[in-house]
Amino acid sequence: MKTSHERRQEARSPATGEVRLRHSGEIAGAFTGRLVDVSASGFRIRHSRLTLASGDRVAFEWLGHSGEALVMWHRILGQEAETGFNVMKS
Repeated sequence: MKTSHERRQEARSPATGEVRLRHSGEIAGAFTGRLVDVSASGFRIRHSRLTLASGDRVAFEWLGHSGEALVMWHRILGQEAETGFNVMKS
């Protein structure tokens, strides 16, 4: 049962590993993050790129997975951030 604060539509599975990302269309400015969890259509990472915003598109790569994703939400936690992505194409 979902709580009133729960908006997730899909089950999440814990995940680990490094994710390499860059804003779509940019060659420079790649950054890395650490996977927190994954779902059928998205993933969540922790990273140090504090300037991401909802609606940003990124290219991503991790352990055999690559594609483009949309930033759904971005939360800054001190010197680190946590961001949820919806995979647009892989």
